[in-house]
Amino acid sequence: MKKRFLFLLSFGLLFCGCKPEPNSLIGNWTVDKVNVQFDESRTTPELVKQVGEMERGNCLRITSDSCLVFKGTEEQWEENISMRNDSTLYCRGTLFGTWKDGMIITTTTSPVGEVVVVYKKE
Repeated sequence: MKKRFLFLLSFGLLFCGCKPEPNSLIGNWTVDKVNVQFDESRTTPELVKQVGEMERGNCLRITSDSCLVFKGTEEQWEENISMRNDSTLYCRGTLFGTWKDGMIITTTTSPVGEVVVVYKKE
């Protein structure tokens, strides 16, 4: 009996609260934080600042039919989004970001470094 209880408890802890309800993602998302980590020997402080400012202009909208609308300063696109059991978000067949603590976190890697953008729900 004790083993069964421990199994059920661990099973419940594993799956409860790990993945948000689908409705948690629906809505408008704006940039909360931007972290630009570029190799200083391969770029300039001005470029880092410019990239950060561009990313701060991004916004997301997720609709009830699992459609993600991305609006950035230089591009706009619309695509279906899905979430896996490990709270990773996939769009366009590739990793888009992760869901963590009520935020959507995206990471973009380039030859000079990476940009991490944290989105919060409006």
